[in-house]
Amino acid sequence: MDRIDEKAYAKVNLFLNVVGKRPDGYHELEMFNATIDLCDDVAIARVPGLAGVRIDSNDRFLENGDNLITRVAAALLVRHGETTGVEIAIKKRIPAGAGLGGNSADAAAVIRGLDGLFGWRMSAEDMAAFALGHGADIPYCLVGGPAAVYGVGERIVPADLDLSAWSVLVVHPNVFTSTEKVFAAWDEGGYPSVPFAAFRAAAAVQNVSGMVANMRNALEPATFAIAPEVESWKTKIARELGPEGVVMTGSGSTILKAFLGISDEIARFIAENGEKCRIFTAKFTK
Repeated sequence: MDRIDEKAYAKVNLFLNVVGKRPDGYHELEMFNATIDLCDDVAIARVPGLAGVRIDSNDRFLENGDNLITRVAAALLVRHGETTGVEIAIKKRIPAGAGLGGNSADAAAVIRGLDGLFGWRMSAEDMAAFALGHGADIPYCLVGGPAAVYGVGERIVPADLDLSAWSVLVVHPNVFTSTEKVFAAWDEGGYPSVPFAAFRAAAAVQNVSGMVANMRNALEPATFAIAPEVESWKTKIARELGPEGVVMTGSGSTILKAFLGISDEIARFIAENGEKCRIFTAKFTK
């Protein structure tokens, strides 16, 4: 095999709670994640005579060599003693700094792809342990689908949930939010945690409507303090489409609105706001 193709699906947080800051500086989290059908295309090819990793992408930032995907790929090649280099072609659709886990999804796709390309046969546990050393969201992105995620991202509990009837409105303002700065603002602001119990109880009995009614994100006040435009969009969505199922994903800047079936109101909202920001609907993946 000389080439392998992977899909890197965007991650959304239907729930995110910051339990607190650990002595090692990382934050203890409680999350419920899902993947949506927005994805990057990742193609990995062996290139005899090439040393290391070369990236070709429509996102020029990825071509400068100083990025997560290059570091993950280079570390894996060294770890397995490979002397043949690889070219990684990435067609980006997931925006950066949006709380959609684009870089982590790409990194997970590269881990899976390199393992398949070179036939290393890494175990799921080995992949997850390696991934966690490079980013907290990467272990989840290796798994995907509905799942509760705990700690710094290392404890993943897949959920037996059918989300196929539900869709999500994805509204990405033209704002980049730094995860590092948002967590620092959360620490400095003394913002409260949000209770996970009601959401978790609804998920345990496959009550998706109950989950939607209890979607929360503890990082919202910290992000809103840094980027008031994100709060403005959440307020607008809740006012025009109803507050239920409206939540920020990750550390921002994307706002989600979960909805059931086909909605004329959602279509109208997209038509009226499509020139102001990136806005679309997506389906959940398994």
